[in-house]
Amino acid sequence: MADKESRSFKLWDVPTRLFHWALVLLVLVSYLTGEVGGFEFTMPGSGNMVANMNIHIWSGLSILTLLIFRIVWGLIGSSSSRFSGFVRGPGAIIDYLKGIAKRSVAFFAGHNPAGGAVVVLMIVLLLAQASTGLFAKEDDFFGLAGPLNGMVSEETANQITGIHARIWSVIEIVVIAHIAGNLFYWLVLKHNLIVPMITGRADAPAGAPPPSLKFASNVTAIIVFANSAAIVAWIKSFGG
Repeated sequence: MADKESRSFKLWDVPTRLFHWALVLLVLVSYLTGEVGGFEFTMPGSGNMVANMNIHIWSGLSILTLLIFRIVWGLIGSSSSRFSGFVRGPGAIIDYLKGIAKRSVAFFAGHNPAGGAVVVLMIVLLLAQASTGLFAKEDDFFGLAGPLNGMVSEETANQITGIHARIWSVIEIVVIAHIAGNLFYWLVLKHNLIVPMITGRADAPAGAPPPSLKFASNVTAIIVFANSAAIVAWIKSFGG
């Protein structure tokens, strides 16, 4: 027990964990309000479907806010959250996957090369999804449109709406692969990646000292998030 306690170390800061789980929740909300027609909210003075799509739009704007925050946090945040700490080239990713195939999992204080690639891919996809949603228009949902839809022609809006739908199809695949990957680590490799994202703590390998990580302050995170929200509010203002 004492040995395990000595190996335990702080891995993820609070802002990164809040970002992760808030993003999970908002992506789920966007899915339910955008694709599952039977999922209804009752709002006084408004039809259920209209209420659904309004929530869908606000969920998208919230996701955009989180993504801007995460990009900035990936540059100035804690060691384990910085892109420089987990973004690797194709060679490193392939070598890591070869190790997994041999049931030999290298230790990384943060995202491993494969996980880091998924993080970057997910950020890019969700950023594209949220950005196209600003201009999209869903005729099936009482013609409700993104806040910047009026800035483009109807033809352009239809094209962007199609792209918005196709990006989501790719996101679904990546999300399923991400969940499957986490389950594989947990059930097959006996390496739980989910708990540290909840508690913020992980265990170093036996015989290895805990890594030395630097953590940015929560105050800095609050400032970054407030500015991210201000940027999204500014973007939305162009739609009137």
